[in-house]
Amino acid sequence: MATSAVQDPGFGFVPGDHVCAFYSSSRSPLDDIVADFVTNGLRAGSKVFCMVDRPSQVRSRIPAGLEAEDGMLIVLTADEAYLPDGRFSKDAFIAATKTKIAEASDHGYASFRAVGDEGFVVRNHVDIKEWFAAESELNTIVPDYPHFFFCLYDLDLFDGDTVMHVLKTHPRVYVNGIIIGNPHYQADPLLG
Repeated sequence: MATSAVQDPGFGFVPGDHVCAFYSSSRSPLDDIVADFVTNGLRAGSKVFCMVDRPSQVRSRIPAGLEAEDGMLIVLTADEAYLPDGRFSKDAFIAATKTKIAEASDHGYASFRAVGDEGFVVRNHVDIKEWFAAESELNTIVPDYPHFFFCLYDLDLFDGDTVMHVLKTHPRVYVNGIIIGNPHYQADPLLG
């Protein structure tokens, strides 16, 4: 495995990034962007955690033999990953994320990267304030070990107010294949 992580040449992520992207499930499949993010991570020697609605479709898009070792890639449904006890808890989510990052570091991975489709928030009636408090807290995880968070939002599910909360809690945005700074980001967003 690689011993150091550098910027992801396929996406432009830098260590510690927390990036959002928007898509429309009625117009384009999410699988392409997720498969590319996962594939780039595996090629870079990263531990990859993927939380999507159709894990088998993502797994089928990953080139054979790319996983260097068992457990390098974990793909769960969004509900399994975000609601392990049947409900969302910000504190449990943040603690689990920190544990995953520490485990990746302990096992010698170049970095840890996570990608999640956040449609589960709508489907499961997750408290929006608790969800965005978790999103905001992801920005406080100190990047002493390279990690990348990529949050995907379906514009067919989320209204304009929610999209503004997404923008307030993500320092950077993925748009048309590039990552740009987000002028709407607020280090301590107020939900109201």
